[in-house]
Amino acid sequence: MGKLTTKANNAFLLGGIIMMVMVLLIVVIFVFWALRLDRKMNLGQTYHEKYEFVLDESTLNQPLQMYVNDSLIFSGTPSTVFTLNVDRFATESTLLVVDTESDMVSLIELSEEGEKLIISKQGTEFTGTNP
Repeated sequence: MGKLTTKANNAFLLGGIIMMVMVLLIVVIFVFWALRLDRKMNLGQTYHEKYEFVLDESTLNQPLQMYVNDSLIFSGTPSTVFTLNVDRFATESTLLVVDTESDMVSLIELSEEGEKLIISKQGTEFTGTNP
């Protein structure tokens, strides 16, 4: 009876190993398939629109940071009126202007067609207006 039990245990162990290898193989196939599909979806997407941000006189000598989505495009204290040109790189974009003295964040939704905005500070909040 000892050899019969040993053979049954070995067969059960072998079956478990085969099943584990098959499950791992299926998981690996699906992971590679998902990564390849995601890469194909993101490759062909380019945008030709541009955003133009003009910092006006109310922002002078105000320490601030500007982000488009999660990308920092400006950090500092502007001493003159100037313009930032940014290419559109996402389907939906938001301009975040952070007053670094008070850590107040102002959100400005951006158009999908690209646009020119004049950024000004009104009280504690930054606003963007079309000229």
